Amino acid sequence: MSLRDVRYVVIPFLGVLALLIGGVLGLWVSRMLKHDPARTGAMFCASSFTNLGSFGGLISYLFFGEAGYVVVSLYRLLEEAAYFLIGFPIAKRYGMDPGGDTRRSVLKLLKDPYILVYLGCITVGVALKGSGVVRPAFYPSLNAVLVPVVSGILVVTTGFNMKLGAVRAYLKECTAVALIKFVATPIVITTLAWLAGLGEADGGLALRVVFVLSAMPPAFYALIPPQIYKLDTDLANSCWLFNSGIFLVLIPLLYMGQGLL
Repeated sequence: MSLRDVRYVVIPFLGVLALLIGGVLGLWVSRMLKHDPARTGAMFCASSFTNLGSFGGLISYLFFGEAGYVVVSLYRLLEEAAYFLIGFPIAKRYGMDPGGDTRRSVLKLLKDPYILVYLGCITVGVALKGSGVVRPAFYPSLNAVLVPVVSGILVVTTGFNMKLGAVRAYLKECTAVALIKFVATPIVITTLAWLAGLGEADGGLALRVVFVLSAMPPAFYALIPPQIYKLDTDLANSCWLFNSGIFLVLIPLLYMGQGLL
């Protein structure tokens, strides 16, 4: 991909900043509601982790075509690094070692298999890239099978922990996450994108895509740390269901909002 405008460099950092803003606001709300560590960690995940792939990528493609999807790729460039190097460690801090010694927690994180596998895969990939080894021709066909299978496994395992009736018990948390995802984060990120000059890049395309991506519901990733780190899975699942439903209603408003930018 070629960066035609140097202002595009700011987009990946806006993506990470959106995740951080959501997480910080989630922790603040959790403190106001006097949550225990398990609920605080789940609230952090629901407020921070954002559905930029399934919803963000699809909506941006439908609204803006392939040119918009390029911006999506830039916005998501540091997404998984932020999840595994920031989000998962914070979630684990609240789940498996609440209130523990910080130094000991950091040492545990360095041994966490999820983080080690992620960093290890990146290291292997970079090494293969530098070695000049040609990517095997069968990889696209293999991924065409592995990606949906792995996604299906994640959906099934999450479904085992879903309790639709639990949403009523977490309406305060669900509403707070909705305000964070669909009001606070879009206002801050879109304003920063405008100040960075993205409104003038490619006729404002980048600004409009960033606006859409900053208003996404909780990601599927938000449901994983609560399960593996013993957080409040009902809270995380409720926020995911509630806000995914709200997002479907907001899609027309996102489309109409393009005329304001």
